Amino acid sequence: MNTFQKSTSQKILFVDYVPAELKETTSDNWRVVFQVKIPGKEKMKRYKRHVPKISNKRLREQHDKRMCENINRKLARGWSPFYEGYSENEFQLLVNVLDKFIEQSERRFKDNLLRKDTLRSYISFSKNIVVYLKHIEKEKMFTVEFDRAFIIQFLDHIYFEKKRTARTSNNYLSFCNQLAIFMVDRGYIPSNPASKIQKRKVGKKKREILPGYLRNDIFKYLGRKDKPYLTLCLTVYFCFIRRTELTKLKVKHIDLDTDTIFIPAEISKNKKDGVVTIPKMLKKMLADHIHKSLNEDFLFSSDNFQPGREKIEPKKISDEWTKMRNILKFDSRYQFYSLKDTGITQLFLLGVPAMKIRDQARHHDIKITESYTPRNLEADNLLKELDFNF
Repeated sequence: MNTFQKSTSQKILFVDYVPAELKETTSDNWRVVFQVKIPGKEKMKRYKRHVPKISNKRLREQHDKRMCENINRKLARGWSPFYEGYSENEFQLLVNVLDKFIEQSERRFKDNLLRKDTLRSYISFSKNIVVYLKHIEKEKMFTVEFDRAFIIQFLDHIYFEKKRTARTSNNYLSFCNQLAIFMVDRGYIPSNPASKIQKRKVGKKKREILPGYLRNDIFKYLGRKDKPYLTLCLTVYFCFIRRTELTKLKVKHIDLDTDTIFIPAEISKNKKDGVVTIPKMLKKMLADHIHKSLNEDFLFSSDNFQPGREKIEPKKISDEWTKMRNILKFDSRYQFYSLKDTGITQLFLLGVPAMKIRDQARHHDIKITESYTPRNLEADNLLKELDFNF
């Protein structure tokens, strides 16, 4: 409480706020009302929050009680809507808003505005937040409680208690940021609490490049057992095309006359048209792969990776790699995208200029390409022969 001088002859006790309480004007119109001191003045401003309509009166009373408790707890800590803002819909249940976010994400996916892998991740992240709310017994948490402290607490749970990687924790942070943007735009929270949370430092990727002997084993095995999947793997190895892009490529995008593959913007991860070069070692395999197919066929379809009419799911590509890895019994650090990493590294070792590698990999920044530069762990023969005259 603060005491203010009203006049030289009279003093009054003036408080910073008047606690929230229910004002029931009609059976349908329930409002929570509270007052907050106007900064620099001895006046109060009255605020009201509508209590959502719930057919069960007892449940609506419980909801109202929790709204009052939440507001009064914040007021007691010194919160003021004058400084920290508020939103009209901040007392909606977070679980309901998560459902709405996923529902709208599914619509965006149908309109080809969201990748399937992204939608799958959103659904998984959302479900795990709901599981966490049950874990901490806050299933009826309001959106206004989705603040910086809650997000950090949740990320700590993922990293320290669930023992997930720093990279996974950062992926959850990215999801919280997207969810917060959605909630700000729709008036569920006044500002984005995730925007200034620092990502965790990420260690070296577990994925490693494929040593020569293992590449030979993989390519020989697939050459005997599964030529279509070998063609797919070599397309990644030589042309660095991403997994989801592979599932959308069609036969018409292959031009054997100009030795190029066209990746249109609508299927490209970076949403830009791109062209990559087909090396001689891949050209013959692609020619054999598509020689009986139609232009509108998917290059790698659900028909055992042969060209066909039915699109394959990205997960099937990774699952096939795992199946092969189990048969050949090589380490899990050699993952499907090790093909891409290895192919880029090999180009550096062959002396191909970084700019050409950047264009083949369709990197937006040369720094990304240069991050693949292999480190020499032995004495360099060229440097050994240098002889400076002083």
